[in-house]
Amino acid sequence: MRLTAGARASSIAFRLTLLFAIVSVLTFAAVGTYLYQVLVRKIELRDDGRLVDKVVLVRSLLSDYSSIASIDRAPAPFRHSVHGIDGLVLRLSSMDGKVILQTTAPMYFPSTLSPQGLVPITRTPQAEDVHRQSWAPDELRVLNAIGVLGDVAGTPVQISISRPRSRHSEFLRHYLLNLACAVTLGATVVAVLGFLIVRQGMAPLRMVISQANNISTHRMNTRLPAQRGPLELRELGAAFNAMLDRLEDGVQRLSGFAADLAHDLRTPVNTLMMETQVALSRPRTVEEYQTLAASNLEEYEHLATMIENTLFLARVDNAGLAINRQTLDAQAELLRIRNYFEGLAEEAGITLTLAQTAANATLDADATLLRRALGNLLSNAIAHTPRGGAITLTLRQADDGLQIDVANTGDGVAAQHLPHIFERYYRADSARPSNASTGLGLAIVRAIMRLHGGEATVHSMPGATTTFSLRFCSAPTC
Repeated sequence: MRLTAGARASSIAFRLTLLFAIVSVLTFAAVGTYLYQVLVRKIELRDDGRLVDKVVLVRSLLSDYSSIASIDRAPAPFRHSVHGIDGLVLRLSSMDGKVILQTTAPMYFPSTLSPQGLVPITRTPQAEDVHRQSWAPDELRVLNAIGVLGDVAGTPVQISISRPRSRHSEFLRHYLLNLACAVTLGATVVAVLGFLIVRQGMAPLRMVISQANNISTHRMNTRLPAQRGPLELRELGAAFNAMLDRLEDGVQRLSGFAADLAHDLRTPVNTLMMETQVALSRPRTVEEYQTLAASNLEEYEHLATMIENTLFLARVDNAGLAINRQTLDAQAELLRIRNYFEGLAEEAGITLTLAQTAANATLDADATLLRRALGNLLSNAIAHTPRGGAITLTLRQADDGLQIDVANTGDGVAAQHLPHIFERYYRADSARPSNASTGLGLAIVRAIMRLHGGEATVHSMPGATTTFSLRFCSAPTC
């Protein structure tokens, strides 16, 4: 797959390479600047040391002369003292400022010198005595000191030695040019090597992308090799694989839901078609047509119930159903539902009882949805309780709220079916027969409990008792 310029510019490899280049340029430039400043300082210290040495030498030469006139007659030793050192200028002058000797044009010296800059004869000059003095056309490093003719009591003479700073300008300019070239070359090398390293380091990511491209709805069982990648990608791979597990489970559930829905819709539709075809095969009496219409009406009601339940679950899944919470008398609600189903239980030969309940217990719930959930559980219990069995409704205090139990005797539910019993259209002969039930009753119970922030659970002992529990939080906002 080719990347556009915008995609390439936003790629991790490109950004990391650019960051490597920027960091290397800044690092090399900082180091180069530091080295340049150190070099300049070293050159100045060396030149200042030479100025100090020359002043000491000139003081020594002055001790061999007895008068200013003798300097005029034999200036060669002084000129030789600075000969061969490029840019070094010596000037001897009397204390009143009259120039005795100068080794170059006067333009390199100011006409007057500050007496504070003079090193007294009693002290040996130091590098710290050299000072900077601006004077066209250059900036000078100047050392001023006092010397004497003959012995210590002789005539004082002002010694001034200077060197222009521009003497090293060409050398420093070449150094800066070489430094810039080195920084550029170093940054380029670091950028190229950084790109190669990043590209090699991102090979596991490209492998993950390749594996991810192989995943489709027809190959949902493919997983990323998370444990074989670097540590930084393992968490991403594990999270991606967990997402694929959820997606695969969702796709399988959706496929099963569609297949079960089609199966359950096909049965009443085929029944309607067959009965209608039989009725139309020959003339019928009015009574026979009325019987056919009544039979068809029963199938229509079954279809309408199935469609209503499916739409209810769809609204719950898409958070499109608002519930009307209110404070309910829990015992009164159980008594109401018990009285409603008592007649159906008696017809089936089943005893329906309401056990001792928690006194003055209240529920924060939607009354219609609560009755629907309890109705579904009781309908399911009546359908799976043999004649002579018993169904018990119990209300009790739980650790974090109230719990309603619907327990029935009978064959129970096998352990392998319990984790799936609240799924839509899940087929388990002992729990979900294919009779008049739509197969969505327990799924609706779980959906209603989720709307209330509670949970629906089931416990069963094969051949003994099956108990469905609805647990409600005590806080209204659960």
